[in-house]
Amino acid sequence: MRKRGFTLIEILVVISIISVLIVFLAPRLLNFKDRGSEVAVKAVMHSVQLAVESYNMENLTYPVATDIGVRSLVLNYLEAGNYISGVPQNPFTGKEYQDDDVPGRIVYYFDESEGKYTIVGYKRNGTSKLLELSNM
Repeated sequence: MRKRGFTLIEILVVISIISVLIVFLAPRLLNFKDRGSEVAVKAVMHSVQLAVESYNMENLTYPVATDIGVRSLVLNYLEAGNYISGVPQNPFTGKEYQDDDVPGRIVYYFDESEGKYTIVGYKRNGTSKLLELSNM
């Protein structure tokens, strides 16, 4: 009478198939997570833009800072007037935005001569632009 079960060859074949699937699927799964975080960064940028516009409506000027991170923008200009409630959370780190964040960083620029602001959001690498919002 022969015992039923898997042979060593069958087990090795299954393990190798699973390994190949992991090699091909893991990068795609990580990209889905990054895309979700990028969408969340865009949402934060839109919230900051609404707060900047509200600041302008009340003060008749935009925040005059330039090349400033979203944390400093919120703490120095937007939070005091209740235009935004607290420093937003960085979707890539899961913590409050810091001015030196690289993944998902958001930077505010203001050109006083033109009265134009620009809010720039970046991807995980901190160098590729994700979105650029402005009032012009």
